[in-house]
Amino acid sequence: MYVTRSAFESPVFLPADPLTSAEVERVHGDAIERIRRVLKRYSLDPIALGLPLRKGDDPPWEYADAGADEQPLLDFGDARDDAFFPALKAASVKSLVPFGPGAGQPLKRLIDPDLGLAFQSSGWGSQYVPPPLVVNADGFSLHAATLIRKGQRAQLEKLCRYVTRPAISLERFEVRPDGMVSWLLRKAWRDGTKGFVMTPYQFMARLAALAPHPREHQLTYQGVLAPASSLRDQVVPRPVVRKEPKDVDVADEDGSKSAGEPSKDQRTIRWADLLKRVFSEDVLKRRAAAGVGT
Repeated sequence: MYVTRSAFESPVFLPADPLTSAEVERVHGDAIERIRRVLKRYSLDPIALGLPLRKGDDPPWEYADAGADEQPLLDFGDARDDAFFPALKAASVKSLVPFGPGAGQPLKRLIDPDLGLAFQSSGWGSQYVPPPLVVNADGFSLHAATLIRKGQRAQLEKLCRYVTRPAISLERFEVRPDGMVSWLLRKAWRDGTKGFVMTPYQFMARLAALAPHPREHQLTYQGVLAPASSLRDQVVPRPVVRKEPKDVDVADEDGSKSAGEPSKDQRTIRWADLLKRVFSEDVLKRRAAAGVGT
């Protein structure tokens, strides 16, 4: 965390004490309670949105008469008039058919019975113990076991790639000969479920449910890194003055000149290096091999 001793001194970073699993569990529980209170405040049913029913919760039908005007959290722009977009999201969360003849029914699953029996015989579900600083309960997961120290650029890039990864993986989708779309899970469930099968329209509905809300940021920064923080300018490094661009060199065989890091006189990374990072392809070498000038 950053602390300031006076208004005339720059903030100083002080590392916090190591977290404990008990603290992570407390934050996890507090977050769930706050989310439940927000949902109830706007007459939304936590059970219908995927949260498990707990002792003392109100019956789900008490929220059935809440009108659209009483649900500000479901304001999705033009789609708010018919409440179609919120219905897609609710069906996607619970893996249900969003519309059509089987609306509200579970999606068809790809189940491996032998795998389910193997899970049951091994007792994996009852013996599973989450790693330290990780909580997964009541439909919410909290992972606080990742620590990146100063200078660990490779680990930082790996974390950024994970946080900004796409919502879906095209490698786990397949159009079957009968026209249905199969979606394979990254890991099989304990009951042997390996994936889902849906019609093209149901698949498009799940894609639509992944669309972010209008004018909503997907990444937010807190504390001194928040855009409106008065200390942000004192914490974020100042941009380096860029000098005149030099001739572009083709990367060496060992990639030493194309590692993707900006030089001291260059604030941004070259497009060729960005392409190499994303696609693992050195476009400069391909152009040189094809006899095209760089």
